[in-house]
Amino acid sequence: MKKFILPALLFSSIISFAKTDEDTMPAKISEINRIEISNSQNQPVFFWEVKTIAGVASGYTDSLLSAQRTIKLMATSDAVTYKVIEMYN
Repeated sequence: MKKFILPALLFSSIISFAKTDEDTMPAKISEINRIEISNSQNQPVFFWEVKTIAGVASGYTDSLLSAQRTIKLMATSDAVTYKVIEMYN
């Protein structure tokens, strides 16, 4: 049970950023917000975006491995049509 709680919490927090095509606001983090976020950090920030048939999700992490894991998690239940990871210093 304990092993399931953390992945479930991570998955639920990621899904909150997901948007479907019916939504008017895009899930993509704007360039200005990316710069502001990266300037507030002392280490590189990795922004990720995933597009699937069901919708779009985006976010950021502090490591490339975390970004790759998040994209993999988002792609487990749907076909990925686009994915990208960008690093900002």
